[in-house]
Amino acid sequence: MKYLWVILFLITSLYACKNKPSSQPSNQASASTDSTKFYPLSDFIKEQIAYVDLRNYEIHFKHSYASKTDSSIISKDQFKQLATTFLTLDISKQNQQQLYTETIFHDLSTASYTMNYKASQPSSLVKSMDILLDEQTKLAKRVFIVSERQSADSSIMERHSWTTNKQFQITRTVETAKGRINETTTVYWIRK
Repeated sequence: MKYLWVILFLITSLYACKNKPSSQPSNQASASTDSTKFYPLSDFIKEQIAYVDLRNYEIHFKHSYASKTDSSIISKDQFKQLATTFLTLDISKQNQQQLYTETIFHDLSTASYTMNYKASQPSSLVKSMDILLDEQTKLAKRVFIVSERQSADSSIMERHSWTTNKQFQITRTVETAKGRINETTTVYWIRK
């Protein structure tokens, strides 16, 4: 009797493995939804702005243009105004996601997971974005954004970089028929 049950179980298992789904077309339309969740850059930047706003930091501003460098201490309002430029580069909005391809890989050299987004359309403002997530906490450590746009007779390339809880930097290269001009803005904060 015990062998009979084993034989029935094996026959049922074999039949289940060979049973193919119906190849007849279904009358129901299947919705194609992309379940990929892009990293919420706006949330990260807003959290970083709040982080600085709630602490007693001295905020330093350094600006280099051509061969001249200026530095000063700025207010929290000035910091917020400069930091919000990152918000305009958020590609996680639903209407932007289809314009980018996402690649995620584990980078052992930086102990990070790197989320890379590349533009699939040449007309996209943001050309690429890299977000390094700590492999233990899964929180963002660094954000790198490359954007490019045309303005009248010049080509403007910007590289935005944010180091969590430390600083951000914007490097702008303006190329015209007359030549190239580089400009770098660095903002960092330290405890008073």
